[in-house]
Parts: sequence; structure tokens; C-alpha cells
Amino acid sequence: MKIRVLLFLLLSVFLNSCTRELTNEELALNYEKAVKEKDWKSVVLLLDEQIKRTPSKADCYFSRAMALSNLKENNQERIIKDLTKYLEFVPEDEVAIFIRMQAYFVNLEYKKALKEVEYLINKVGENPFLLTWKGCIAFADRDFDLAEQAYDKRLHLPGVYDDLKNAYYYWVYSKYFGGNKVGAEWDASFLEARGFKKDDSLLKAIVNEDLVFEELINFEIPSITLKETREQLKSECSDLDIFQGKNYFRSELMEQLAHLERVTNLKELLNDKENIYNLNLSYSDLTELPKEIFQFINLQTLNISNNKFKDKSKLFKDLSKLPNLKVISLNNCYLRKLPDEIKLLKNIEVLELATNGFSEINESIGELKRLKLLGVSNNSRLKNLPMSISQLKCLQRLDVSGTGLESLRDELAYCSELVSVSANACKIKKLPKQIGYLTKLKHFNLGANKIQKLPESFVKLSSLEALNLGGNDLTELPKNIQELKSVTWVSLDFNRFKVFPEEIFTLKNVTTIWVHNNAFANIPEEVATLPKLTHLLVDHEMISNDNIQRLKEINPKLYVVKEDSRKYVKGKKRK
Repeated sequence: MKIRVLLFLLLSVFLNSCTRELTNEELALNYEKAVKEKDWKSVVLLLDEQIKRTPSKADCYFSRAMALSNLKENNQERIIKDLTKYLEFVPEDEVAIFIRMQAYFVNLEYKKALKEVEYLINKVGENPFLLTWKGCIAFADRDFDLAEQAYDKRLHLPGVYDDLKNAYYYWVYSKYFGGNKVGAEWDASFLEARGFKKDDSLLKAIVNEDLVFEELINFEIPSITLKETREQLKSECSDLDIFQGKNYFRSELMEQLAHLERVTNLKELLNDKENIYNLNLSYSDLTELPKEIFQFINLQTLNISNNKFKDKSKLFKDLSKLPNLKVISLNNCYLRKLPDEIKLLKNIEVLELATNGFSEINESIGELKRLKLLGVSNNSRLKNLPMSISQLKCLQRLDVSGTGLESLRDELAYCSELVSVSANACKIKKLPKQIGYLTKLKHFNLGANKIQKLPESFVKLSSLEALNLGGNDLTELPKNIQELKSVTWVSLDFNRFKVFPEEIFTLKNVTTIWVHNNAFANIPEEVATLPKLTHLLVDHEMISNDNIQRLKEINPKLYVVKEDSRKYVKGKKRK
């Protein structure tokens, strides 16, 4: 009997030692060992225990999601749950959002996956990696119009042959399944013209309608490390905001430059060279950069406008030696053309090149990946923009006013960060069909051109606030212009409208309308019912005082300005 009791006590001690709760230190050591040995099941169990002890430790949820993703079992629901919990603590983690997007996709929750990828694109910009994902998700969800747009945008960005070919094929597939079989057949015929190998089997499948959707949605999820994911999601755009306050078209650096006193003797500044961030050397009779300038290692802003540099290649090589330089003003420097060395200015964010006599812009400008503002105004010989403009993914502001442009080339539609475009006083006849891709565009100045019709996608400019279409050849507006819900100011003066464009009645947020110098003699009373309209500019020769008075009776707060005197009329004409 005593022996049995002794054996029972020994067994109890042994079992207690086996089931004893690990200390925090032991738990951490076991976890490190399991990760090192890639024993993912043990990693998950150890993290279960850690989360049980400290449920507020955010990194544990992320780590458990990663461990679950390495198991063969389909753990998408658990992965999504863990990442969602982690994002409650760290809501801005792009990598976690991307991985959750992948999990939604694998779990066939396409709408949620699409929402995630669109959030990432809005945050870091449209890069080939995210656009490919967007195209795949939209395609799998049978949203073929959206898939076609995503693949189309991706094709305008750099990439290796296989990636571009894959995007091209799915661009064609999206057209085919979206009902545009003629377009799909046409594009399949032009594989060689786009740099790909001819594929008669693809063309035959389209002609014979042999493509099977279910065979094309088995997308392979690429194996990619966390480090590689972070690199793919990294934005090349800096934090410099060129739209500060109400001064929409200048950065803080440009403001400093505009009010900077011109320097006449650089040597006098060398004693304090570490604290020199901005220099104005305009109108200094320079033929090359002075050697002293390279000592200003912290220089960020440089105005060297109105100088005549002899060796343009050397000029840009020298500028590239200033490591912190972000803003350059080279207006009226007789450049005539940009040398290839422009591509050396990798960190430039603001580049002013007005009044230089350009007839073309070097394609190398597309390598300025961080460029946010490009000004090439008053170059009357400039007939077109470079194709590489599509590579300027950080571009927020473009000024081509006073140039000889006859069109805004299609590639501009892929500068998805554009907020403001000034293209007035050119010779523009048409806009890109894909202009609606510019969903961040707020200010669009197209005054004094030769535009007869706006493309259908124009109404997709959902952020547009100020629109100048004055001085063109328009006779009508898009029927669904009401989609421009953010427009507050619109100019339609000096066009060819024979009747008042009633589509304006749908712009519920508009405050100011210019319609003078058109061929209509009456302003409909519905104009006065626009809820936020405060100012209306009309033609003094065409619009009668009685017409104006009727408008005023409907909306007593409305100011009507007669174009001849610009004097306000409120209730009755002022003397």
C-alpha cells in the first residue's frame, strides 16, 4: 500500500512538471526557437498563449497572421481577423492592409479586397504592383471596365517583359469579357507593335469566342517577403505640399524664393554656408554656375533665371552635385532644349522652365520621379509634351499656358497626383479620352483654346472645383455633367453656345458662372434657383435688364455682373 502511494505521488510530481505554465522568459525563448526552425504550428500556439496573457500587444496579432499564412491549411478567416485586430492598434500600416487585401482575395471577398487596394493606391500612388493587383481583383469580380482601366494604366508604367505582357493579355481579356470583342481582337492583332511576340492562338480564341473566364482567374499569388512588400508600397513622393493655404500654385520653398533678395557676392555668405538653404542668383550675367555654390551643401532652393549659360550639359551636371536641391527656377535662360543630363536631378521636386524657346521637352524628364511641379509656360514653339510625362507619378501641378500645344497627350492622364493644370492660351483642340483618370484634379484652366467637345470621361473629374473653358469653340456640355459635384466656379464665356447650356442647372455647388460673349439672348430663370450661386457674369449686349431683374426677384442675393463694366447689379443696376 505504501509503495502505491509513493508511485502516485511521483507520477503527480512528473505530470505537474510537464503541464507547468511557462514563464514569460521561457515563452519568448521557445517562440524564438520555433521561428528559427520554421515550426509554424508551434509559433501559432505560442502566440495564442502570449495573446491570452497580453491581449493589447499589437505585434502578436500581426505575427500570428504571418505564421498562419505559412501553414498549408486555409486560414484566411483567421488571418483576416488577426490583421483587423492589429490594424485597430496600427491603422496606417500599409503592409498589413496589403496582406489583408491578399487574404480577402484568396477568400473570394473581392469587394473588400478592391476597397483595400484602392486605399493603398490613394495613399502611395499608382505603381505597377498595385495596379496589377487592382486589375486582377476587378477581373475576378467581373468588373471588366475597372479591370481594363487598371491594366491600361499599368501598361504605361515601366516593368519587365513578362509583367507587361501579362498586363497586356488581361487588358485584352477585360475588353473581351466586357463586351468589346472588336477592341479585344484589334489589340490582340497589335501585340508585335507593342513589343510582344505575335500570338495567333490568342487572336483565334477571340475570333472564335473560345476564351473561358474560369480558366483565366486562377491567379498565382506571388511569393514576396515583408521587406519586398514594403519596397513595393513605398511612395517616391515627398511630403512637400505645393498647395499651401489659398496660394494654390506655390510651395513653401517657392514662396521663399519669390521674396528672396538677390545675391551679388556668394563669397560673403561662405562663413555661414551651413545655414544657407535658398539662393537667388537671377539676372547675374552667369554663363556657368559659380564654383562657390557647391559649398552650400544644404541648399534647397535656387533661382538662376534670366542668365545665359553656355554649356547646358555641364549646367545640369553641376546642379546634380547639390544633394539637397529640391527647387530650381530656370526661366528665360535661353535653353532652347533640355540636355539628357536633366535626368541627373533625381531629387528635384519643383522645376520652372518658362520662356526658354523650347520646341520639345527631352524624354529624360520622365526620370525625375519626385517632381511635383513642372512649369513650361510661354514656350510658344512647344507643340507637344514628352511621352515620358506619364512617369511623373508625383506631379501635382503642371503649367503649359502660353505654349503651342495642340493637344494634351494621352499619357498625361496617368499623372494620377495632379491637382492643378494650367493649359490656357494654347492651341489645344482635344483632351485625352482618359482625362477622367485624374480624380484628384481640382483646378483645370483650358481657357483660350480651340476645344469643340469634351471627352466622355471628363465628368469623372470628381474633385474638380474650378473649371475655365472660356474662349473655346464649345456648343454643348456633357449631359451627365452633374457628376462634377465639387465644381464651384465655371467659366464658359467666349464660346459658341446658341442656347444657354442647361446642363449647368445640375451643378448644385456652383457659386460663380461666367457665360458672357455667347450667342444666346436669354438667361433661364432656373439659373437663379441654383442653391449656392452668388455671382453671374453675363453679356451686356445680349442680356436685357428685364431678364436680370427676373433673376433677382427669384434670388435677391444674386450678384449679376455685366461684362462691359463688371459692375455688380443687385436688385437694380448701380450707377
